[in-house]
Amino acid sequence: MPPKHFLTSNFRVAFEEYFDSEQQRNAVNTLQSHIAEVRDGSEAQRRELGILKAKDTTAAQMEERVAAYLDKCYWQLAQFYRYSVPCRISEAETCLREVLRYAQAKGAKRDVAPELFLAVAIHNVPEKEEEALATFSSAFAYLDENDVPAPGPRSELWARACWARLLRRLERVREAEAQEQAILDWVVSHPLVLSAAKLRGLVSDEADTGVLSNIAEHPEFLAAIANARNKTLVSMS
Repeated sequence: MPPKHFLTSNFRVAFEEYFDSEQQRNAVNTLQSHIAEVRDGSEAQRRELGILKAKDTTAAQMEERVAAYLDKCYWQLAQFYRYSVPCRISEAETCLREVLRYAQAKGAKRDVAPELFLAVAIHNVPEKEEEALATFSSAFAYLDENDVPAPGPRSELWARACWARLLRRLERVREAEAQEQAILDWVVSHPLVLSAAKLRGLVSDEADTGVLSNIAEHPEFLAAIANARNKTLVSMS
C-alpha cells in the first residue's frame, strides 16, 4: 500500500522535479502493483486497504467507491509516465483510456488533458495515427471554441509539438506549420515563462525540422526575451 500522499499533486511535482530515474521507476512500479491489488482484490482486501468505507454496504456503493479511487490512480500513473525521464508516455495508453471511460460513464464535464495525453501516447503507433489526429483536433478545437481552462502551457505546447510532428510525418506540412506557429506565437508572447532548456525539452525532438528544431534560438523568441528583460530593467530603474 503506497502512502496516502502518493496520489496528490504535490507528490506528482516531487516525482518530476526531485526524483532520480530509479526513484521514478520505483514509484511507477509501486502504483502499478497497487492498482492491480485494488482492481483484483476482494471486498475484505479493499476494506483492509481503506478503499471501502464503513458506509459502503451495497454493491453499487462499493463499485462506485472503487471506480472513483482507481480513476485517481490511473490519472496519477499516466502523469508518472509522462514526467518520467526518459518519457514513458507511450506506456500510458491503457490507463488513459480508463480515465476517459470513467469520465464518460459519470457524465463528467469534459477535460481535454487526458485526451491530449492519449493522443501523444498513441501518435507514434502507425495503426493509431488517425485516432491521434482526430483526438488532437477535437481537443484543441474544444479549447479554442469554449471558455474552459487550458491544461496548462507545458502540456499544451508538448501536445501541439507532437501533433505537428505527426502531421509532418504524414506530409501534411501546412497543417504542421500552423501548429508550429501557434507554439512560436505563445512563447513569443510569454518569453520569460520557460527557460530555453525547458522549452527545448517540451517541444523539440532530434528528428525535428522546421521551427521546432531550433525554437529556443528563433529570432522572434530571442527578440521577445531581450524586449521583456529591457522592460523589466526600465521598471526597476
